[in-house]
Amino acid sequence: QPSPSLAPVFPFKRAIALAMLPGMTNKDSSASGGSGEGEEEEVPMESCVTGQDAASGSTRKKKVGLRINTWACTGKNAKDLFSATASYLGWREMEVDGRWFAPPPGIKRKFPPATVYCIMQTQELVSMLPLPPQCWATRYLGCPDLCDKGNLARMFWLLGDVVEANTFSFNPRTWLLPDQTQELRDALCHVDPSKRVKTVIVKPEDGSQGDGIFLAQNARELECKQGVKANKSAVAQQYLASPLLIQGFKFDFRVYVVLIGGSCSNPPRVFLCKEGLARFCTERYEAPTSKNLHKCMGHLTNYSLNKRSELFEHSGESMEEVYSIDSLSSKRPLSVALEQLSRDDPKFDSAAFYDDLVGLVSTTCALFSPALAHSGRGRHGTEDGQMRSCQVLGFDVILDDKRRPYLLEVNNSPSLAIDESLPLEPDEAEEHLKSLGSKIRSTEKLKGEAAICRCMDMAQPHRHRTSLVDLAIKQSVMGGMFRLLHRVNKAGITAPTEPPEQFVEVDVMGDPVYELLSQVEVVFNRGGGAAKAFTSAGLRRAFTPLCGQGNLSKTDLDIMSMKCRQTKFTSRDPAIKPDALRIFDYIRILQQVSAKAFPSDLPHIGVRRTLSMLG
Repeated sequence: QPSPSLAPVFPFKRAIALAMLPGMTNKDSSASGGSGEGEEEEVPMESCVTGQDAASGSTRKKKVGLRINTWACTGKNAKDLFSATASYLGWREMEVDGRWFAPPPGIKRKFPPATVYCIMQTQELVSMLPLPPQCWATRYLGCPDLCDKGNLARMFWLLGDVVEANTFSFNPRTWLLPDQTQELRDALCHVDPSKRVKTVIVKPEDGSQGDGIFLAQNARELECKQGVKANKSAVAQQYLASPLLIQGFKFDFRVYVVLIGGSCSNPPRVFLCKEGLARFCTERYEAPTSKNLHKCMGHLTNYSLNKRSELFEHSGESMEEVYSIDSLSSKRPLSVALEQLSRDDPKFDSAAFYDDLVGLVSTTCALFSPALAHSGRGRHGTEDGQMRSCQVLGFDVILDDKRRPYLLEVNNSPSLAIDESLPLEPDEAEEHLKSLGSKIRSTEKLKGEAAICRCMDMAQPHRHRTSLVDLAIKQSVMGGMFRLLHRVNKAGITAPTEPPEQFVEVDVMGDPVYELLSQVEVVFNRGGGAAKAFTSAGLRRAFTPLCGQGNLSKTDLDIMSMKCRQTKFTSRDPAIKPDALRIFDYIRILQQVSAKAFPSDLPHIGVRRTLSMLG
């Protein structure tokens, strides 16, 4: 039976809906009949509570909650969301430089009050470490590298043969280009039609927002579309030709996952938000053929592409429209899409969907845990060894026609935008262009929803307005994370904490992948870690007890050392080196060692036997 905590109930969404309108405070939302968050004694929604000063008898106000510091928000979109969330919670927002400098000798360092530092870049986090007690930063060291398309695909690939079958069944079949270009060509041209891959989707490793993505159905097509970029790093995935549809349209889910804390010995605590976004194509879906591969609006669900289509349906202008089960918007709440699936398909089970989603998130975050611990080890400098980081990740998930979820990618920096662009009416656009004359140029977003803008959001003149669906969902996610931090501060960073209603905690330490990687990390560190584990001396130090077992000799270790000193992992984070990911290169060493020592064992059995003998 599915866990009761994952029941698809969303009573919180109505309270959110009442509080989302710009300028409305939480007192207003309570007065409007919403349950709000004021019912929780732990995090009062008013910005302060009134008390009586015993000495003077004067009335004073006592601040509650955490301070939200937005000094490092380099983008307007993120700043808007953090400010709206602070206002919604009734917490104080501040813009004070969060970097600290060592005080002069003899002067004790003064720590600021409990604060969440809303930062967008890892360099900003590095400049702030170590963080003061009770303070948090919204970034993890090493997370950009983990979420990189190529790195994540390589992690799944290196671990694929040493875990139980179907452990990564949620990960589509993947090829790393250009290294596996020949394997991909063979799969596209397989003589057996039942084994032939019919369509692949190719994504540039460093691409975003749908840039450079294309579909191919044969080797010739792949070569032509790659063109001069044939040697550029990319990730190819088997295209899901039979996706689950709603009213004939393809869609995917942006699922939000919150990481909090963690240490060199324990993974971050992981919380799945049960509400998210459903993003729809703007053209009806047709199975891929050579005649329709170019129709990206029917195959790609990326919002950044579909928002430019004339067929894009904007979200409603009221919360009742946003959460209506009859919504036809191209971007809807996840809960609305689930209700529509349940209405149209009696076999669809929302509880089973969340159970599958929890398993997907648990395994993926278990994959991340050792690298996050390695990246943060020693850098945070806290007395208890805890990382005072938190972060919202965006998991892009799609369902096939059998209702099975597949992970498309993990976003290190999911969009925090809470506005949308609306094109001008034809007559109004023509009049605007005439008024500009020869002075047409790209400008920054102007203030006010009535202002006409020519920023890069759209090719034509347009206006910006608050997107109620984005505001509702993203403020719920961010507000939930802030409330979690407040509870963790009160209970202790390692103490059990009851999550807000829209969140469910995901068990990572109980995942088999986490158990396996923990054992690998012990041997990896015994060999000297990223700096020495791949040298001849490091391999002999770790695996000498197995030499003589089967066909394994010390000479074999020396040969492995010569072949495995370079890594294929890349760093997208200029603040750190990709050393944390080398534990996955070490898994290939373990696989080769176990194949020599236990030649009759299957790869996953041989690796576990090797780890068991090494203790």
